[in-house]
Amino acid sequence: MLLLPGGKNLEIPVARLEGDAAVVVKDGGDDPDVTSGCEIIVHVKQTDEPPLPEDYLVSGEDLTLVVRGGRGVGKVTRPGLSVPVGKWAINPVPRRMLLENLHATGARGHFLVTIEVPRGEDVAKETLNPTLGILGGISIIGTSGIVYPYSNAAYAATIALQLRSVKACGGTIAALATGGRSAAAVARDFPEIPPEAIVRIGDFIQVAIHAAAASKLERLIVACMPGKLFKYACGEAYTHAHTCKLTPERMEALGVHLPDVNLSGMDTMGELSHAIGPERFLEVLRAIHPIAHHVLQEWAGELPCIELILYDDKGAIIQLR
Repeated sequence: MLLLPGGKNLEIPVARLEGDAAVVVKDGGDDPDVTSGCEIIVHVKQTDEPPLPEDYLVSGEDLTLVVRGGRGVGKVTRPGLSVPVGKWAINPVPRRMLLENLHATGARGHFLVTIEVPRGEDVAKETLNPTLGILGGISIIGTSGIVYPYSNAAYAATIALQLRSVKACGGTIAALATGGRSAAAVARDFPEIPPEAIVRIGDFIQVAIHAAAASKLERLIVACMPGKLFKYACGEAYTHAHTCKLTPERMEALGVHLPDVNLSGMDTMGELSHAIGPERFLEVLRAIHPIAHHVLQEWAGELPCIELILYDDKGAIIQLR
């Protein structure tokens, strides 16, 4: 039985016991990620062993824990996260949960608690940890002890965390890229931007703009393709394909008049490009680009400089001038 931060209890199945360790398997439930199915091994040993520089010392009443990361748990190498540089990537709430749960069992004295994730180093390569400067494994994170199926909120929080980290490391410039192709194109065209400052935002444009402004960055590159450009111009804060369709009314509202084109059967800018040809499509992009830029700048508030760069589906810049 696990005591959660809010005072509730949660029954966690133990896969097996191994000497001084218990092994559990992470269940991602309705919000699976690459760590779902990983074994988490926690060793608990009563000892007077002092903490290493990368360890945490957690105390309460008559119980003291040295909390240590083992194989598969990463270390923090850059500022801006919720744990200091050089420490194990084990967040404050999990550390406190360890103390409270051991205390509830009647444990007293001085203990060494070591957390291991056998597949952690490989799994971490599929996460944002390398981008955030967490190397060697996954992070032990959490605020409630429970995973809720709120992937959107988690993604948005990660975007904000990356941008804060850029600023905390002394950066003044970042780029927001909607996906892999635009991120690769930005890395090619803006070599002055370090890899960790190129943030993949998916559909979360307004969240990302607000986070960049809150981080007080001085320059922001926004890289997108025509479909996202249209949605930005329409003021869509979240640009999932189901939320913003190409319609005659939307085009007219943006000042784009195509009286000879039947837009009613089209959903995407790609369909429009095919229907009207490259030259007229470029005219459409020229018309909506400044509108989209204005929307982003309004969201950014006092962030002084936003550059909106448009790419085609091959990763080449679309020249609008």
